[in-house]
Amino acid sequence: MSSAAPHGPVRVPTGLRSGNRRPSLSLAWWALACAFVTTAGLAVIAWVLLVLDALTYGVSQVFAATVDPPFTDLYGAAFAIAVAVNLVGTLVLSRLALRTSAAGWPPALAGALVAMVAGAVATCALLLALGINPVTVVTHG
Repeated sequence: MSSAAPHGPVRVPTGLRSGNRRPSLSLAWWALACAFVTTAGLAVIAWVLLVLDALTYGVSQVFAATVDPPFTDLYGAAFAIAVAVNLVGTLVLSRLALRTSAAGWPPALAGALVAMVAGAVATCALLLALGINPVTVVTHG
């Protein structure tokens, strides 16, 4: 055994030559693009629920029933919560998808799947923020 130091610099693998390459961000970009579509769907759902609430209030006024008027600020806050859950959930799920077998899928397909799952969770958050139980909506129609 020689105790002499090696001659010349020691090469350390870095960049593309190392086995620890950073994953591609194309899945996250596709997921965010699809998340904008699910965000538009969330806006439609919130608007339809507000219109239904307003129609219920109007019909109750005709028949002299006592129903509280629609509280529009609640719908805006619920929509903001749903959008935040949708976008953050999409980014988190796209990051997690890169650690599964979905990393080998085409980025557009994996991104659409990630956005659909995040959109479903965001829809549940929207309904919960409005005081509607999503499980009851699905099971009792």
